[in-house]
Amino acid sequence: MTRQSENTLIVMRGYPGTGKSTIARALARTLQAPLLDRDIIRQMAVDLLGEQPEIGRFAYDLLFALSRKQLELNLSVILDTPLTYRRTYEQARELAQSFHIPILVIHCQCSPELQKRRLEGRKGMVSQFQITSWEEWERWKPRFEEYEDNSCIVNTANPIHDSLAHILYCLHELQQQASQPTR
Repeated sequence: MTRQSENTLIVMRGYPGTGKSTIARALARTLQAPLLDRDIIRQMAVDLLGEQPEIGRFAYDLLFALSRKQLELNLSVILDTPLTYRRTYEQARELAQSFHIPILVIHCQCSPELQKRRLEGRKGMVSQFQITSWEEWERWKPRFEEYEDNSCIVNTANPIHDSLAHILYCLHELQQQASQPTR
């Protein structure tokens, strides 16, 4: 597959266990684009500095600083984050606007049954911050803010190549829209 011709900020979104990281890794390989994972940054910060009250904010600030550097290099970048809060989405949108590039939010979804199986099967795979039980998810879920993000919705219960094909279609459509002159 060929490398994309237009730069785009691609941001993953979805509940824990819906396949965001799996899709993000496959997409990064396909597009040959840098992938930045908020959970890895946060885990590294805790390992180095200990659990601090502002460590989550620091992880996002560093994620966006690293994203900015990739965009300055004229590269697309993929951000692996649940995009839980509207303010994080707004930060990503502002970053894309500052480079005059489109933003594609990929909203990963699957059935609650599949999400539960995935959550309970991933203990320790990335960081200590991952939710690894349905009970933990139930406590965390109220924090997930609903907002409109014009996302590309992907059902991750489908085969990964089907999900990638849909994402590439959404990316193509977004880039086509972005290349149209505004009136």
